[in-house]
Amino acid sequence: MFLLTLNRSILFALQSFWRNIWLSLATVFVIFLTLISVNLLLVVNVISDSAIVAVKDRIDVSVYFRPEVRESKVAEVKSHLEGLPQVKSIIYRSSEDNLEAFKEKHAGDVKIQETLKELSTNPMSATLVIKAKDLKDYPEILKAIDDPSFAGLIEEKNYDDNQLVISRINGIADTVRRAAYFVIGIFALISILIIFNTVRVAIFTHQNEIGIMKLVGASNWFIRSPFVLESVIAGIVAVFITIIFFYPLLSVLQPYVSSFFVGATFDLTGYFNTYFVYIFGTELLAITAVNIISSSIAIGKYLNV
Repeated sequence: MFLLTLNRSILFALQSFWRNIWLSLATVFVIFLTLISVNLLLVVNVISDSAIVAVKDRIDVSVYFRPEVRESKVAEVKSHLEGLPQVKSIIYRSSEDNLEAFKEKHAGDVKIQETLKELSTNPMSATLVIKAKDLKDYPEILKAIDDPSFAGLIEEKNYDDNQLVISRINGIADTVRRAAYFVIGIFALISILIIFNTVRVAIFTHQNEIGIMKLVGASNWFIRSPFVLESVIAGIVAVFITIIFFYPLLSVLQPYVSSFFVGATFDLTGYFNTYFVYIFGTELLAITAVNIISSSIAIGKYLNV
């Protein structure tokens, strides 16, 4: 009996959806715009998070020792810093390693190569490249490097501070998120209003059938269900269209994102493939819930059942 009633409700909802096709399409279109806004917000989150991770991986402290400092002293400093809980890793580069790297970097500069050949001693010094476990750990590491006992050993320290870049990325992402939330809110409000209007038109179109159903003792649920299902159908169609439209859009965006953030990996399509069920399933459930609530309120307000 329940299945028969459900089948009739679905058939009634499909008929109503088709009879008011232009209003139904307007509802689908607004829901579609809302979902596109939500998914673009997800894209912004993925890009900003990946960019921040990429920048974090490049941050380090380079400690340059005086040329006359023996390797044993450098080893002592390295051992001391490795004992700090904030230190993730330390890479030791000898003066010879730095000289070779300098030669490779300026391999095409004849003047620099000739100058290096004329030098009797290695002008380069040993270096320690230190990475912290977290960005907030660098101040403690820098404080340890500034220990007075190291003053005569260290010539210079270079803190490759990309935190400014991170803060800017966060700032841009926050601005885009706020704008996206505003747009989503506008589209959601419009969706609710259109769903209200769609249900009202459907009620007006079927008022004779509704009167007959009431006379023969039809339950409130049986009368309400087709109108609720009609709004649910609109949500399902909108999610389906969103999926069809959004994946080609990701393919268009991917090259621009990859070229803008050189060195960072952004596989937007792969991300949405991995979380396909979670993303679009959640959106379908959310849109369905909003549509059910909106249509139920509209029926309760405009239909005396």
